[in-house]
Amino acid sequence: MSQEGRKITDEAVRAQVARIIVSEGFVRAPRMRRFLEFIVEETLAGRGNQLAEYTIGLAVFDRGAGFEPALDPIVRNDARRLRLKLLEYYRQVEGGAREEVLIEVPKGAYLPVFRCMKAAQSSHRVPIFDAERRLVSIISLDDLARSLHPELIGSLIMRMQGAAA
Repeated sequence: MSQEGRKITDEAVRAQVARIIVSEGFVRAPRMRRFLEFIVEETLAGRGNQLAEYTIGLAVFDRGAGFEPALDPIVRNDARRLRLKLLEYYRQVEGGAREEVLIEVPKGAYLPVFRCMKAAQSSHRVPIFDAERRLVSIISLDDLARSLHPELIGSLIMRMQGAAA
């Protein structure tokens, strides 16, 4: 798959997922690991267009055939948590060893997006900051306080204030 003019191989995406799921934020979150692995594998297999709340509810969250996404928000809630965990993962590796592939799950969809970090780094904006900005605009600071470490919240607020100036 090619994004941003560079070829991202399935192997590179799978290697990135393997690094993510053994990271601190995912190692004790088996449901988040299953969620990420499922949506990535379905996408790589060409079935990304079939990723819907119902499908994910059955495959990842062990809901039965009577699962009604409108009444049970587990997929939506955990998709939000997954986005936050991915953001936290990339924040922790920022400045350290550079990752090859950036995996994002845009709000309003369950189809992951794979971007080449080298291409993203060469652009005029830092992709992690863009992700932070999008997240801050879609969730409340109260949600951030419950989901992130205090030092990350401070960093987010400082960066957002700097961007507004």
